Amino acid sequence: MDNKNDWFEQYQRDRDEWLRKIDEKVEEERRNYAGPHCCLTMDRGLQSERKILQYDKKYREYSINLSRSKGGFLFDYCPFCGKKLPESLRKLWFNILEQEYHLEFPLSLDKKKVPAEFQTDEWWKKRGL
Repeated sequence: MDNKNDWFEQYQRDRDEWLRKIDEKVEEERRNYAGPHCCLTMDRGLQSERKILQYDKKYREYSINLSRSKGGFLFDYCPFCGKKLPESLRKLWFNILEQEYHLEFPLSLDKKKVPAEFQTDEWWKKRGL
């Protein structure tokens, strides 16, 4: 009986030590995160296969996908770290295409005339936004 208890106590100590090391490693990764998003948790959420979180680089928008819907819920603050996220550039995207390129319907009738840079984040990065 003592051997079983000794084994189990050793197992618990080893498990606790292993979990402590994992926690330390995760905390270190979070502290040192220097990726494109506000925090490591957001970055991992956006990479998840479940696709609950989404980032649209063309408009610089973050959203949570709604189940059974084609739409999503836009959010202005990170649900994980609470940081303010960058402003959406959706309105500006349409304004620039209308004012500079004279495209009134860039998602439909004028879609083929939209410059390639406006299909990605290139358009707003070039402008330093």
